[in-house]
Amino acid sequence: MTTNPGARPQEITIDRAASVMRILWLDGHASEFPLRWLRANCPCATCREERRAASMAVADPLRLTATPPPSTEVAGAEFVGQYAIRLTWSDGHATGIFPFAALRACCPCSTCNPEGTPPLVID
Repeated sequence: MTTNPGARPQEITIDRAASVMRILWLDGHASEFPLRWLRANCPCATCREERRAASMAVADPLRLTATPPPSTEVAGAEFVGQYAIRLTWSDGHATGIFPFAALRACCPCSTCNPEGTPPLVID
């Protein structure tokens, strides 16, 4: 299996003050992902199931939620092999593994995705 060399990061920086994760790819391209977008697109099974359930639910203006909204603050990050990064959010959520190839395909710049940033995974 061959991999796209452009989908390999050269450098990853999480700028907590600006709420973004910046990736400089080996081919020289730079991507900037808002942390809010990353959390909203968390690829873990739990988050995917929650998004799927929310999209099928009828909006109920009287529905109360007992839990706080998910955190968009990154507490830590670690590489998963040579193919992904796992983010740990300040609320303890840490099961989402973000593959580099998927992140590159979702680069939010207008050159890569002129129609707008696609979802990281299709739920």
